[in-house]
Amino acid sequence: MRHGLRDPISAVRAYQVLDLQIKEMGLHATISSDMKQFAHVRKTVRNDAVSPMFDPSINSFDDENSFWVEARDDNGEVMALEAFRLDIVDCKLSEWALRWMVGLYVIRNELAVPSQFIVPDDSATQNLRGPFIYHGEVWVHSRFRTGELCTAFSRIGLITSLIKWQPNVVWGLIVSKMASRGLTVRMGYPHAERGFLKWNIPPKGADISEYVTFATKSDLEFLAHEIHTTQS
Repeated sequence: MRHGLRDPISAVRAYQVLDLQIKEMGLHATISSDMKQFAHVRKTVRNDAVSPMFDPSINSFDDENSFWVEARDDNGEVMALEAFRLDIVDCKLSEWALRWMVGLYVIRNELAVPSQFIVPDDSATQNLRGPFIYHGEVWVHSRFRTGELCTAFSRIGLITSLIKWQPNVVWGLIVSKMASRGLTVRMGYPHAERGFLKWNIPPKGADISEYVTFATKSDLEFLAHEIHTTQS
């Protein structure tokens, strides 16, 4: 496995470009590793509990394995949220993801029943090995959902994760309605695969059949280069 980034300056400049884009929308993006604070902000903003994947009561989080991003307006109102976690595992995403997620729901006494336990052999996730970053809890205020905030905001999180951890893969799940509208590409993910997880009883907020989105380390390095060169 190659360590380090081919062009770290591209990643830093891409972050600066995205931060400026967010500021030009009248917002300020900040990053924190305090996941207890994230759970509190998420509950306040969305009036719902944080997902098991980012619940600090059942996970051990610190600044080495997690961070979250928020964007606030000049009045201090939260306009966007997202979170990232690093899992150091050396196995295929296709083998690990479902068992990991179901286990967290079980620990929190929530029901999530998959209809399949094995991802098909022709899934692209069969070729993806850890360490992994899971990207979730993506939320944008209705005032900005038709604009460019989701693009810049998601990408600033992806670039931060690239700089901070240089993972093999960043991945997430998305409902089919959003995936079919091309949201994943705008967010910075070049790959989306339908039917990665299928449920008899889906987790709260999930589809019966969920798309997986992912970007490899090379994908993210290319994204960083593209962002800063097209804005220079």
